[in-house]
Amino acid sequence: DGGEGAAQVRAVPLLGTDIKVHISGLIARYAVTHRFRNPTAHWTEAIYTYPLPPDSAVDRLKMTVGGRVTLGQIKERAEARRLYTAAKSAGRRASLVEQQRPNIFTTAVANLGPGEEVIVAIEFQERLAFRDGQFTLRLPLVVGPRYIPGRAHAVTFAGGAGWAQDTDRVPDASKITPPLREDGAGKGNPVTLEVALAAGFDIGKITSPGHDVIVTRPDSGRAVVRLDGDAVPADRDFVLRWAPAEAGAAPQAGFFWEQAGDDTYGLLMLMPPVSGGAGLALPRPARDVTFVIDTSGSMKGTSLTQAKDALVMALDRLTLADRFRIIRFASGYSDMTPRPVTADRAAIDRAKAYVRGLEAEGGTEISNAVTAALAGLDSGAEDAAPEGRTRLQQIVLITDGAVGDEDRLLSLIKGRIGAARLFTVGIGSAPNGFLMTRAARAGRGTYTFIQAAGEIKERMAELFLKLERPALTDVALTWPQGGTHTVEVWPRPLPDLYAGEPLVALMKLNGAGPELKVSGRLGGRFWEQSVTITGGAAAPGVAGLWGREKIRQLMANMRTASLHLEPTDADAARVDIRREIVRTALDIGLVSKFTSLVAVDTEPGRPAGTPMAAAQVPVNLPAGQDRAGLEGVPAAPLPTHAPSPVPGPQKTMAPTAPVPAGQAATLAFDRTDPAMRPHLAAAVSGTPLMAAPQTATPAHAYMGLGLLFVIAALAILALGWRGPRRRRRQGSEGAD
Repeated sequence: DGGEGAAQVRAVPLLGTDIKVHISGLIARYAVTHRFRNPTAHWTEAIYTYPLPPDSAVDRLKMTVGGRVTLGQIKERAEARRLYTAAKSAGRRASLVEQQRPNIFTTAVANLGPGEEVIVAIEFQERLAFRDGQFTLRLPLVVGPRYIPGRAHAVTFAGGAGWAQDTDRVPDASKITPPLREDGAGKGNPVTLEVALAAGFDIGKITSPGHDVIVTRPDSGRAVVRLDGDAVPADRDFVLRWAPAEAGAAPQAGFFWEQAGDDTYGLLMLMPPVSGGAGLALPRPARDVTFVIDTSGSMKGTSLTQAKDALVMALDRLTLADRFRIIRFASGYSDMTPRPVTADRAAIDRAKAYVRGLEAEGGTEISNAVTAALAGLDSGAEDAAPEGRTRLQQIVLITDGAVGDEDRLLSLIKGRIGAARLFTVGIGSAPNGFLMTRAARAGRGTYTFIQAAGEIKERMAELFLKLERPALTDVALTWPQGGTHTVEVWPRPLPDLYAGEPLVALMKLNGAGPELKVSGRLGGRFWEQSVTITGGAAAPGVAGLWGREKIRQLMANMRTASLHLEPTDADAARVDIRREIVRTALDIGLVSKFTSLVAVDTEPGRPAGTPMAAAQVPVNLPAGQDRAGLEGVPAAPLPTHAPSPVPGPQKTMAPTAPVPAGQAATLAFDRTDPAMRPHLAAAVSGTPLMAAPQTATPAHAYMGLGLLFVIAALAILALGWRGPRRRRRQGSEGAD
């Protein structure tokens, strides 16, 4: 193989990233350029793990080496990996872009020569969020540390170079856990960013809660936004928000289309006039609300402070018609009360004291807490709401989502949500957008991101409107003359719409006419509106967005196949779904879980027999996170072929003692935080704290308990042996 792997070089190629964004209406097109430079005297393979928005349609790769430009090709994942590996072994420079999660991608560059620079550029588009009269662009810039549960495999089957070993619950953990920069190394991975905004209306205020930006306005409908600084570290999401200059000027409808070959693709955005019950005299529903708050180690510091402030605000919005419950989780979980309680003033005051006393520590066993929340809703469903009204059942999940087993939680929500609704609140500078958005979709709710303390009041106020008003349900698009049967619309079914949210549908028209109807139900009332989609704006990228949305839905179907099919049928269904995902991705040209982009230079590079080592580019710790609250991640970058020192479930950082291969690491976590004990006792005397899952058990405590059981058993045995002799001596006097 030319000797790669013979040398173990810990040097990490330097990296710079330049990002250009062009926005037209609802669609953003990104060009992200990574510059890899090898400062060593050794041949190196550079591996960089980075985030993208969770619905990114990645479709282009360009590699530049020594003035030569090589364009990437979309291939099935295994074939792309084979081509890359063959080029690496032959000494040719090559680049491979793979999706590890919808929001985590990896770029590998093989045969980076001493002192050499390689430029790798990818392009993608996404649909922007438009809610509550405001547009939002959210571009993640760093992959935060993830909690990796489960039993570690003795061998890293996924072949990744991250700090975590693969486990039975996260089989690709090694590919989603890039090493963190050393504590004393300062911030790295500098980013330059420019956004060219063409809104289609007069733009009002432009804000970025997490970054200082410079805004120039060529005219009233356009703006150019740049990061203030030439080398801003990639340590938090970049968020940009803008709204029309006049409050009533927000777009109420829009249609964007693209012709791709013989097919016409469309993106319809429509703000229903009854969204959220506007203009209708509908009573405020009585609610059972379960708040689930993350107190794991990654929330330590700023994130937990923001989460507690948000929860206290939510408690203040409850009325006497509502009931509530609070569950906190880390390595284990606990209830403030075992069942929902009426939101009277005394209960609210106790809850606030409980929340203010929460501390962050331990792992992120989120699925167990959500399971308890769903079970609690079932147990309280039989209680009638006041005045005969329907009692809504809602779960509000407040977390940074820093876990690696997202699919487990999403399957759980989809299978058990029933008539309830789940809303997610993403906390911190770099929350897991994939988990937050997909969990809200699976729970038929909506999501909210809070990046900075100054945003809490505004963002939570938007969420309260959605929680307190009825949703528009059973949303459907219909075409006359049977057009519904020919148009391929995604998502399928269309989601419920909450206050301030538009209907957004992506469609492959297949010759259907321009007339259609949009309908739905709100508070038991039927609503319908006719729409004509002639004209509209031509928008390159709509086909890619349609393909990405279809793939997202197919992946969700694959994840939940076992919920409604027998095991054999579910396996067959997953095979068929995978085949359809590959076909869609190859037809449209998109990176997916099963397709990748690969580029191979034609010129030879590394001489035969010259060794090459692989190195991960270390990433920054997300802003606001406290290293002291994280466990198990080595701070120094690891070479690809070196064994990971931490094979078990771990949260991150804080170097720990090595754990034998295949043995799960024990997460030290006091299930009753010191500051939490008095509030727990005051809320419900005697309420037990739920047991931690196996991956978070305090092994030393259980060993001690087991020893006590052995001693007790021996004592009982000894007493039992003496007992019969004593009874024989006592005769008819009987037992004591």
